[in-house]
Amino acid sequence: MSHDKADEERAQVARLAETTPEIDEVIKPLGRNDLCDATDHLKARQDGEEAELAVLKALGPLDPSLHESELSIPMRDGYHNKARVTRPSSSEVEGPLVICFHGGGFMSGTIYNVAPYARGIAKLFNAVVVAPTYRLAPEHPFPQGINDAWDAVQWVAANASRLCNDLPRGFILSGGSAGANFVCVLAEMAKTEKLEPAFTGIWNCMPVVFTEDKESRSTIPQKYKHLWFSHEQVVSTPIINNDTAKKLFQYYDPDFKSPLWSPFNANSPFQGLPPTFVQVCGKDIIRDDGLIYEKMLSDNGVKTRLNVYPGLPHCFWAFIPQYKGSKEFMIDVAFGFAWLLGKQVDPAEAAKAMVFPVPT
Repeated sequence: MSHDKADEERAQVARLAETTPEIDEVIKPLGRNDLCDATDHLKARQDGEEAELAVLKALGPLDPSLHESELSIPMRDGYHNKARVTRPSSSEVEGPLVICFHGGGFMSGTIYNVAPYARGIAKLFNAVVVAPTYRLAPEHPFPQGINDAWDAVQWVAANASRLCNDLPRGFILSGGSAGANFVCVLAEMAKTEKLEPAFTGIWNCMPVVFTEDKESRSTIPQKYKHLWFSHEQVVSTPIINNDTAKKLFQYYDPDFKSPLWSPFNANSPFQGLPPTFVQVCGKDIIRDDGLIYEKMLSDNGVKTRLNVYPGLPHCFWAFIPQYKGSKEFMIDVAFGFAWLLGKQVDPAEAAKAMVFPVPT
């Protein structure tokens, strides 16, 4: 690639961080540059759980056509992690099976984290959505979280026919932020280990696969190194900044050369993966991780669908759910799942089902 073309490509990516007066106004109430103070991880975890419960309460009563329950998934060491299952009330489920991993910086997150997506996806697609938990850092550093996630995937796959009454009409792996990091890794593991049933699609929302660590940076493909600069460009942004990200990585303490941390360390990565839906925030320190990840998938012949949200910070829809762009994001999730499943979804029905409520 010529220097001129590389500079123009970099400039195009840089423009994704540009805001508008409307975005500036809606983000202003967030106040602080960083709403996730990870210095005291126990307090941050408690605050996160309280926020998730507030969202669950704001969602209101469960639609009568749906049913929610909890189950316990055994891990390789005998420990049991909780999972929340959202499914149609009907005993005869003829829809897809979805696994959805929560985010939380590897440090926090509960079974309630993905409730807004799980309810909407179950409603729109007659799906069974399993939301597993995993043990959290710093008490349980790398690779505990990803090992728990893989154990959960294997358990769900082994019990797919019981969860859906029949082999699922689609098997989707999904997650956001830290959960999206797991999804990147798990997709490669499932391919290598020949998981049955095989995943038919992937939803990857704001994946993190690189850090400023020298070893991690060395895994960025040479042809895309000029496109990894969001951590330098996005220095003043709400939700999460570089200082907090560094603290979270200190807690999780991953081996940046391990395939359990990044798919860029796997053997023959990105080849033979199912269609993948990627969402990226324009003013997010991990923006370029998702953009490069999607490019690598596309380069290797994987069908991809990419949605980018210019000027908006990490996980913006959860912090400013009243903003029209947040509502559009949730509808985009529905459209992305419809694409993964080869289905059509009515925009009005998507808007009604996919709601991230304003906590009271």
